[in-house]
Amino acid sequence: MVNIREKDRPKKAANTKKRKTKGKPSLYLALLLVVIFIMAIVYSPKRGMQQMRNKRIQPEKTTSAEPQFVRQGELTFVKANGTVLTKIDIEVADTDAKREQGLMYRRQMDLNRGMLFIFDDVDLRSFWMKNTYLPLDILYVNAEKKIVKICENMATLNEQPIPSDFPAKYVIEVNAGFCALNRISVGDGMNFIRN
Repeated sequence: MVNIREKDRPKKAANTKKRKTKGKPSLYLALLLVVIFIMAIVYSPKRGMQQMRNKRIQPEKTTSAEPQFVRQGELTFVKANGTVLTKIDIEVADTDAKREQGLMYRRQMDLNRGMLFIFDDVDLRSFWMKNTYLPLDILYVNAEKKIVKICENMATLNEQPIPSDFPAKYVIEVNAGFCALNRISVGDGMNFIRN
């Protein structure tokens, strides 16, 4: 067995190895910074918020499993003095099955659309956001077609009851922010015509 002392070992290989890696950490660091910069631009919070706004305003292509809007009439919101605030196309839910389904499983709805729920009697009502992917404004309306309560910006996929607090014969669901945008308030009225 031969014992080679430290000083007798060749040093050429060790020096060569050091020369090959010299300068690479700064190259890797520069590449990492470029990747982080690109990700910051692509995934910026402002861009994400803009995309969320665009999704609510611009209709997306929907899957076949998602219920599709069917225009069944027109609803007009009016002030107490008769001034027209705005009009929307409505889908009507006037049977137990349609009222139970409501706007569940829909992922988009145009701003000028909504759903009108019509009940046979006047009573305290309670809705929820179960299986509802759209944030909504919910308006409770009495038999005289006056808005008695507005619940704005209801959270999606929530099973908490949203009570009317007052007897209602009609309920209207529209996109969240619709009431504020159109200055609709409690005491305003509504009229509708069916196709």
